[in-house]
Amino acid sequence: VPDTLKDMRLYGALLNAYVGAKIRDKAETLMEQMRNKGYCITPLPYNVMMTLYMKLDELDEVEELVSEMKQKKISLDSYSYNIWLSARGSQGSPESMEQVFREMDLDPRIIPNWTTFSTMASMYAKLGQLEKAEQCLRNLETRITNRDRMPYHYLLSLYGSLGNRGEVYRVWNIYKSVFPNIPNWGYHSVISSLVRSGDIEGAEKLYEEWLPVKSSFDPKIGNL
Repeated sequence: VPDTLKDMRLYGALLNAYVGAKIRDKAETLMEQMRNKGYCITPLPYNVMMTLYMKLDELDEVEELVSEMKQKKISLDSYSYNIWLSARGSQGSPESMEQVFREMDLDPRIIPNWTTFSTMASMYAKLGQLEKAEQCLRNLETRITNRDRMPYHYLLSLYGSLGNRGEVYRVWNIYKSVFPNIPNWGYHSVISSLVRSGDIEGAEKLYEEWLPVKSSFDPKIGNL
């Protein structure tokens, strides 16, 4: 492995560590060093820094990094677009979020994934645009591939947030048909969703269903 590539990996690992610990000053200093060494030639370090700024609610900094990537002709990847979508949605502007999605949709290298639609659904729900949120969830469902459990948990949680218990049950039944063995966190998702949508009786029934099949006792489920 060339020394340059080793250095890029080491710097990248250190940047991840600083961002994970939310040490902003050290992360920004290291990012500047990476720029000076010519290591910022892929979306990865930008995505890591955008993640930090999202954690710190520094949404303008996300926009600055996207602008820098475009100026330097560094193509955004799916992760870049998804963070940018989240930043725009967090600003309270569905129109500006939709502008990013249109740009993403027109990018021939990018296919919006289920995370894209879960991000948009969550933002629409927070902004009270429930019909658009549900349309995003329908799009999310068409993007589920292979044997990935995570999208089902997001669907359950988001439909619960929208108060749509019918869809919670529909997704739950599909989830159980695809995965015969449901882990504790699957039950946690559906039970908390039913509680949020006001179906306490249904939540209690699923709690009773979970008790004999649980992999281990999870007090978080009992406390819902």
